Amino acid sequence: MAMEKPSPLDVGQKFVRQYYHFLKKAPAFLHGFYGRSSSFVHGGLDPNGKLAEAVYEQEEIRKKIKSLQFSECRTKIWHVDAHATLSDGVVVQVLGELSNSGQPMRKFMQTFVLAPDSSIANKICVHHDIFGYEDEVFGDSHAELKEESEEKSAI
Repeated sequence: MAMEKPSPLDVGQKFVRQYYHFLKKAPAFLHGFYGRSSSFVHGGLDPNGKLAEAVYEQEEIRKKIKSLQFSECRTKIWHVDAHATLSDGVVVQVLGELSNSGQPMRKFMQTFVLAPDSSIANKICVHHDIFGYEDEVFGDSHAELKEESEEKSAI
């Protein structure tokens, strides 16, 4: 009897549970979710204030994750959406809050493109990962909206 193929949303939700569990309990092994040709972008700005650049391949991703010094991460996931994409892949979008090393929670969005791992049957890996904190991506959008509103009312 053939098993029914899981829906993209089922795949996405199961992946998200595992990924963020590893982020909390074993961040040193997080790079294991990525394949040989994966890409990873974390955060909007690097320490010099420039846009963060992607790193490629599992070893560089491991180094980047290590440099982020994940410790005692807590995550609140608000929303997970997932859709089928090319070549039996799944694109997963996650919205939530993240706290690293006891810092205050910060809103984030993360998009994963999951793809079948050709070396192991029924295994998927992260092909692309784009992470951003809301405050780095949007800045203080409320203040900007207030300024625009004040400028329009002054005209």
